[in-house]
Amino acid sequence: MLRIFSDPLYHGTIDRISQIDVAKGKLRKDFGRGFYMALNVQQAIGMMHKKRREFLQRQPRIKPEEVVERLYQIRLKPSAEQSLKIKVFDRTDMEWLDFILMCRENVAERPHEYDIVVGATADDDTMVALKLYRNGAYGEVGSVGAKETLLRVLEPYNLGIQCCLCTQKAVDEGVMNFAQLDWRRLS
Repeated sequence: MLRIFSDPLYHGTIDRISQIDVAKGKLRKDFGRGFYMALNVQQAIGMMHKKRREFLQRQPRIKPEEVVERLYQIRLKPSAEQSLKIKVFDRTDMEWLDFILMCRENVAERPHEYDIVVGATADDDTMVALKLYRNGAYGEVGSVGAKETLLRVLEPYNLGIQCCLCTQKAVDEGVMNFAQLDWRRLS
């Protein structure tokens, strides 16, 4: 059994969520549009704090105390592992990189056929490296040499693991429990 079906997953945000709607996710993310969760609660809390900081920078007239940070815990149904199409990236290799690049460059509503994708997070630090790659700093874009250089550059980063519910089917058939937690009691 995959860990995502036995362990809780976490989503940190400043949004109030009453139900998961995959269509509200943004395009051009690591695994495409979807609802992203962390396997590690501290990673989700860090993302929640980051979202709050970014929002306050974009909205300087909003008072910090008006922006509420929320942490949600999600549990998936173990039985859903059999009925959903799942892609797991066990390591940051060429396959993972090609998938990330494809999803981040593709404006299609659904750039792949998976209901759930699990793998390393390409965070802000990795986004700088990806931009350099796209600009040809590591060699000809798309070449094996440029991709190998990009993977070597990414190696030192502590890339957390993320799980993306990429389809509404994954939510409807896969989510067993979705609840808000008091994150201050966990830190």
